[in-house]
Amino acid sequence: MEILILDSALKHEISEESIYSCLYNARGGKLLNEPPPKYLLAGFDHLGNAIELITIEDEERKLLIVIHAMKLRKQNMYLLEGDF
Repeated sequence: MEILILDSALKHEISEESIYSCLYNARGGKLLNEPPPKYLLAGFDHLGNAIELITIEDEERKLLIVIHAMKLRKQNMYLLEGDF
């Protein structure tokens, strides 16, 4: 699946490298709504920073769109426990 990072995902100064690292090493997440499937994911970047992402899955175009990225908020820390 191809990954597209929107400008909106960069507004909290999380780098594209950190976003990719978090995506590939996501520890947990939850489905926010569908269709299309929108997920809140949590993981660590290449520097060990806890990050949260919001993604939309476009199954027709086989595209994962990252629309939001920021430091993991306390309310979402439970996602690091590994539940999807």
